Amino acid sequence: MTQVLEEKTIEQRLAEEKISIEVEKLNLFYGDKQALYDIDMKIPEKKVTAFIGPSGCGKSTLGKLLVRLINPTKGNVIFDNKTRVYWMKKDSWQDKGKFFNWHEAVEYSDRKNLRKIGGFNDWRLPSADEVSSLYDESCENPGKGGVILHLDSVFPEGAFKTAWIAGDTSTRRPRFDYSEGKVVNVEEYNFGSVRICRKDQVIRDHTRPSKR
Repeated sequence: MTQVLEEKTIEQRLAEEKISIEVEKLNLFYGDKQALYDIDMKIPEKKVTAFIGPSGCGKSTLGKLLVRLINPTKGNVIFDNKTRVYWMKKDSWQDKGKFFNWHEAVEYSDRKNLRKIGGFNDWRLPSADEVSSLYDESCENPGKGGVILHLDSVFPEGAFKTAWIAGDTSTRRPRFDYSEGKVVNVEEYNFGSVRICRKDQVIRDHTRPSKR
């Protein structure tokens, strides 16, 4: 009996690989000129990946983005110039379509780190100060169920009103309410969403100045 083997598609092969870096809807502008358009890409771990294309198509630019020599201007990651914090554009509800308790929210950030979303592997739950910095009473962003969230329109509509944040008070954990602008401690197995973030480490030069 002859066995017919079907050739696997690229998507099927990638599904079997451990992904090292994943990029979704990545865009880059130089002023009014767009250099990269909605780049979707998965780079498997411990594999050789080559960028092939004509001169000027954006190969070098994409490489610089992946090693963080430059930052994307549009995509799944939003950079807050004021606080220097990177935020995932979507919360976990918008991303996965389901709610998480506090422990599942932590696991969600861990999975994003394994995939190196945006080229980073240090995503985490935000602090109370960090998440409070997103609250702006002058902004009206329709959330899930039509609830008005006071969140900048740079974040897409449809987010859940409360989001888990880092912290521990026995078996109760803090959540931030984007509709009311306050932190509330609830039972850790309640359900909510999370918008994970990260912040670049500040490297300080401790070299002493030379004596003259």
